[in-house]
Amino acid sequence: MSRSALGTIPRGVVAVALAALLAGCSKTTQPIPAGPQHPLLGLAPSTYAGAPADSLGGAILTGRATGVDFFYYSVPWKDFEVADGQYRSAPLRSLLTTLEGLGIRTYVNLHTIETNQRAVPADLATADFASLDMTARLDDAVDTLLQISREHPLVALALGNEVDVYFGAHPDEFASFRALFARERTRIHEARPGLPVGVATTSPIANANAVWGDSLNALADLAIYTYYPFQSGSDFVHRPPATLDGDLITMRMRAAGKPFALQEIGYSSSAVNSPDSTHADSLQADFVRRFRAWQRTAARSECLFASWFLYTDLPPAVVDTLTRFYGLDTPGFRGYLSGLGLKHADGTPKPSWNAWRGLP
Repeated sequence: MSRSALGTIPRGVVAVALAALLAGCSKTTQPIPAGPQHPLLGLAPSTYAGAPADSLGGAILTGRATGVDFFYYSVPWKDFEVADGQYRSAPLRSLLTTLEGLGIRTYVNLHTIETNQRAVPADLATADFASLDMTARLDDAVDTLLQISREHPLVALALGNEVDVYFGAHPDEFASFRALFARERTRIHEARPGLPVGVATTSPIANANAVWGDSLNALADLAIYTYYPFQSGSDFVHRPPATLDGDLITMRMRAAGKPFALQEIGYSSSAVNSPDSTHADSLQADFVRRFRAWQRTAARSECLFASWFLYTDLPPAVVDTLTRFYGLDTPGFRGYLSGLGLKHADGTPKPSWNAWRGLP
């Protein structure tokens, strides 16, 4: 799943609206003092075309009041690059300034790949990942992000989202992409020593495409995963919440001595996704409680950040857009997209919202 796929409006527009809304709040909101070095905690707002502007800022401020100190910013390369050598960087700068005022740290993922498709500029759609045109253009885009990171220190920088899915269908392109990633990691380290660099993949648990992520993570500074615990071979049916603890251990071990991170973690409350359809809400709440309990005790040296996806459910029109985007429309996939929030799409809380806040 990806936040950049949610909107039919550019991410930059969302960033401007959020930054403008929060700018006034940040003047009077005092950052929560830094606590123990547990994984940074995120709560993804539901940014989509037509979302009320105040819902964006409200999600950030409400999350901050519940311990959130992390924000995941995703942008497809094709949207970040306005024209050759020109980038939509002002909205990101504004957003980072606002989030820093709230005591929130940010991780940026520039999507070269978006799950099952490329996210490169249109004129590079068929170019080899290791071609001179591709490398020169990505160099320039990355250099822009590096300059931003000098002004606003980032938690980490990634160069692709759920890329293992894409390479499962396009294995002949992997060697070129790996070479491109290796090149950019070296360049980033030379320019910004200490900035962790990675690429996001889906969780390696019961994942036939995990080999692609393992190969890239051997080059990366950390293993970045999106994690939704589904039963193998099912139509997006979750495993029981109690599997979380073992899965976290497995992901930590799979990182092979490097930190791992959860760019996204989620569990749907839709009955069609639940291992017990009559208790779907309570099972989501159970999973949330387990996640928050783990995050409060885990070490940041083992897991750098973990971001819950999502704050509120997505409305049906957005789900329709996403099924078209991914080219997949099954009852389970629709249920998954529809039920990830801690609150319903209209803002009314689910049991998982109390679980998030540590309430009965």
